[in-house]
Amino acid sequence: MELARYLLLRFLTEVWGFRLDSESGDLISLYDGNNRVLVKTFFTDIYDEVEIYKKINELTQQDYDKAFIAVLASALFLIDPKHLRSLGIGLISVDPSKGLEGVEVKLPARPRARPIQQRLDTAEVLDMINKVLKDTIDRELKRVEAELYNRIKEYIDRRLEGLRQPATSPQQPEKPTGQQPILDNEWVKILRKRGAQ
Repeated sequence: MELARYLLLRFLTEVWGFRLDSESGDLISLYDGNNRVLVKTFFTDIYDEVEIYKKINELTQQDYDKAFIAVLASALFLIDPKHLRSLGIGLISVDPSKGLEGVEVKLPARPRARPIQQRLDTAEVLDMINKVLKDTIDRELKRVEAELYNRIKEYIDRRLEGLRQPATSPQQPEKPTGQQPILDNEWVKILRKRGAQ
């Protein structure tokens, strides 16, 4: 079975020009440009249909752009091509007795559909931010406006209340505290003397 794997690797790298990435158990990872290609190898003397479909199911759980299942030519009659086609998995047949010419692609693999990453529309995001800011500013402006209106109303009401109360004593002009009257100022006295002369 090592010969079948060797022929398959030569076919994939030399004939198809894939770049070998890694080999792990029955899984071969290759690159076709930027596309990751996985090949699940299942080479055995006696094939069981259930085992083949288990291998196919294992392959569908992997991360890849294209995938193939590789089996010996004697197992082809056990595999339903419609099922593989529905999964997008390709089928490679290997006949070690024919050498490199014994490696045939019986069913091509379909590229796996990747979810399209949603792009952020910056204009849309900015519009949403502006709308939220405008709503917040409007709400705050109304609150400040109402508070200012209430304060002014209270002030006017207090002043009107003061005017409506009868005057109990005549108000005398207030003398500024801590200041001399202007006539007691020394300079004023000197200027008055000169003016009199």
